[in-house]
Amino acid sequence: MTTRRKSARRAPVCSLTVILWIAFGLSLTSIVITVLYLPTLRSQPAERENHDFETEAVDDWDGNLLLDQMTDQTHIGVDGWWVPHVRWEEEVSCSVGGRSLCQKVLSVMCKADSVRAVYQYLPISPNTDIRTVYFSARSAAVDLQTVESVPDADYSAIAMVKFDDGGYQILRLDFPSGSHPFIAAENDMGVPNNKRVVSILVMLFCHGYTGLVKFTDIILRPVLDEGQTVSGREAVIPVCPPAPPSSSSNTKPTFHYEHIFNATFKEYKDDTVTLVTQVSMDRITMLDRIISHWEGPMAVALYVPSTSEKPDTNHDWKRYYINKKLRHPKFRTLCSVLAVYANVVNDEYPINYLRNLALRMVKSKYVFLLDADFIPSPNFQESFRLVVDSQPDPTDRTAYVVPAFEFLEEQEDQPPPQDKESLKQQIFADDANILPFRSVESPESHRPTDYQRWYAEEQVYPVSTYQDKFEPYLVLRMSPSLPLYDERFSGYGMNKVTHTMELLAAGYQFLVLPDMWAIHVPHRSTSSNIQFLQKPLQRLHNRATRFEFVVDIMRKYKVGPCSTKPKR
Repeated sequence: MTTRRKSARRAPVCSLTVILWIAFGLSLTSIVITVLYLPTLRSQPAERENHDFETEAVDDWDGNLLLDQMTDQTHIGVDGWWVPHVRWEEEVSCSVGGRSLCQKVLSVMCKADSVRAVYQYLPISPNTDIRTVYFSARSAAVDLQTVESVPDADYSAIAMVKFDDGGYQILRLDFPSGSHPFIAAENDMGVPNNKRVVSILVMLFCHGYTGLVKFTDIILRPVLDEGQTVSGREAVIPVCPPAPPSSSSNTKPTFHYEHIFNATFKEYKDDTVTLVTQVSMDRITMLDRIISHWEGPMAVALYVPSTSEKPDTNHDWKRYYINKKLRHPKFRTLCSVLAVYANVVNDEYPINYLRNLALRMVKSKYVFLLDADFIPSPNFQESFRLVVDSQPDPTDRTAYVVPAFEFLEEQEDQPPPQDKESLKQQIFADDANILPFRSVESPESHRPTDYQRWYAEEQVYPVSTYQDKFEPYLVLRMSPSLPLYDERFSGYGMNKVTHTMELLAAGYQFLVLPDMWAIHVPHRSTSSNIQFLQKPLQRLHNRATRFEFVVDIMRKYKVGPCSTKPKR
């Protein structure tokens, strides 16, 4: 009796166990089916059933051209999401829904007075004939609020589709402010019959808001010409990208220019350094400051803007004004000054054109490439001479890095330190008035200099890790093979960092100078700078030029994915 009673009591337990195991098996089966088939089921939204995607599905490729990965910023390349200066966080979330069980999510804290953006560039194979572009994304926001001082706030995903004739078309996905879970947006466009798509640049961004935004499930899928099929993503996006139509950079700035001063300096030695810079007329007084701290020759390209809406050829009063301002006696002996006259009022500041004009005036063996709002360290020529003498065999492909610092805004009248020890004292003081340059706004710009090592170092040392936002001030050896600045870049954005990238691609070694530096002196931002910081579409075009430049040097120097060296 007792035994039967125990059996009776166990029976429900056994039945319950069986039921739980069956439920677990069904759940596991559902998860497997979801993981295996949901990406396929969701690859074509219900509202887009009319999109007959002419692609042969290959394993894990569903026709989406966008990669989930971030760009490797220690190498030269264009694959994946590229982040400029403000870091975007990436995570994998399994609670957002979408094409698969778990999705990559990109997020950033928005700042009202700046564009926070991440980009992905897609160079299209010339053998691919895209007739329609489908674009979709999902985004969430947390406490996203507008700021009254910024009238045109944006929170969007943009795809700029560029054609072989240089034209382009914009696809936008706009999202609402406030706080909301992930919501979807989609758009598409047809490609005109007489045009071919050569590249697509995708930009995820926010501007004019405070708060957090997140993006996931970002899709850019092409519809090809009828009958055309591709075997995978690499058939549309080649490993070594094709040359952009503008790669030759045939359209160069054209300005009238003339010499104001020709330096009478004759005491050139093997290690003489010429300081090369450019400046606009409204900042001409910066030249007085820089020449008072520099003991060698200088080459200056001085940009003279115009107030005329028609071509301006009246330069007499401008010459008089320049001569009146540049009265320091050293200008006539040490400086070669070239005045470059704007054509009309809307001409953009041709910064790299000016840099190249100044470089072409150099007569010394070495050049120091510096912006005019910096002060070079004392005894620069002698310190550099000691470095050159200590180098066993300096080559044409050595780039000497001059560490950059900056005065804090409220300390702009502080006299510069006269030696490295006093510089360090001002950096490490409780009321420090000097910091490494742009260490707050864009720390990656000079991080490879390795300031912590520099403070203690007495010898030249190599830059150990390149970073694609590295834009140091350099001393270079003049030679026919020295890359010039790319003149596609004017105004703000990417004009100097791209030159550093080309030096790396050309095989230059970066060595940090231990006893020389330059200090930035604060000044008001120009209206052009403010506009660049706050205009998303202007930023988009600048970044497109940057990616085209990267493709050009990958092909020119056969680096990155275009390398012809056998893989190890």
